Amino acid sequence: MRIALLYLVVLLLEIYGSTAYHRPLVWITKPLLMPLLMYLAYQKGIKDKWLYVALVGSWLGDIFLMLDGQFFPGLVSFLFAHIAYIILFKPYYTFSFIPIFLLALITSAYLIFLLPHIPLEMKWPVITYCSVITGMGIMASSLDLKSKKWITLGALLFILSDSLIAYNKFFQSLPYSAFFIMGTYGAAQYLILKGWSKKDFA
Repeated sequence: MRIALLYLVVLLLEIYGSTAYHRPLVWITKPLLMPLLMYLAYQKGIKDKWLYVALVGSWLGDIFLMLDGQFFPGLVSFLFAHIAYIILFKPYYTFSFIPIFLLALITSAYLIFLLPHIPLEMKWPVITYCSVITGMGIMASSLDLKSKKWITLGALLFILSDSLIAYNKFFQSLPYSAFFIMGTYGAAQYLILKGWSKKDFA
């Protein structure tokens, strides 16, 4: 079975397990997602170490977020994953004002909406995290690569997934939250990898 197809199957099983509150299924499937993508990256001949660092950080974040009371370690793990993506993208980055303006505006508006609902001790960690993931999105959408569209779409879906996590945790519970959060997250990681595997200068 192709690794990409296996990844999709495992992702769908994880979404089902999360939606149906079938914790044993989630504990089996969720920790498999990032290792499958790492193996897929290896199969595709990707040698950029920062991509693997980003996937390892995401894998740790996935595990922490499965555990009760481990939201902050999960946040830190994904923070390092996004920093790794920024480092990965940096050599191919070209300045563009529009992505900076649009993503900074959207992030600022979302933070203004959400901050009153975030506990005091979590405000600065959340602001820091939002700033870093916005930077990742800006870098992804300003790459001088032919495959930029896949990487950009992946980065935007990643931002959407994290925004849904924050909304679900700090504001109010979303119906079928696991479906939307894991669906966008799983697609995001795959699309970034897909785009990076086809990278070439525009």
